[in-house]
Amino acid sequence: MAAEDEPVVCEICKKGRVTKRMEEIAFRQWSDKGYIHCRVTILMGTCDNCDVKSLGPGSEKILDEAFQREYDKLP
Repeated sequence: MAAEDEPVVCEICKKGRVTKRMEEIAFRQWSDKGYIHCRVTILMGTCDNCDVKSLGPGSEKILDEAFQREYDKLP
């Protein structure tokens, strides 16, 4: 297992190094009230060779919470 500050080798291309940083993303998700539009800042990993992006640990929970917060605002 890599240490927190060690670069991680990309699982997709096996050549690049994955660097992690906080990024703001916007997404929408369908619900019974129509599309729910959300914007969050989460930890994302990006490969310096193939540019593939991956979610950092705990990101799915943040996305779910953002969806629920915006959903609850609707009538």
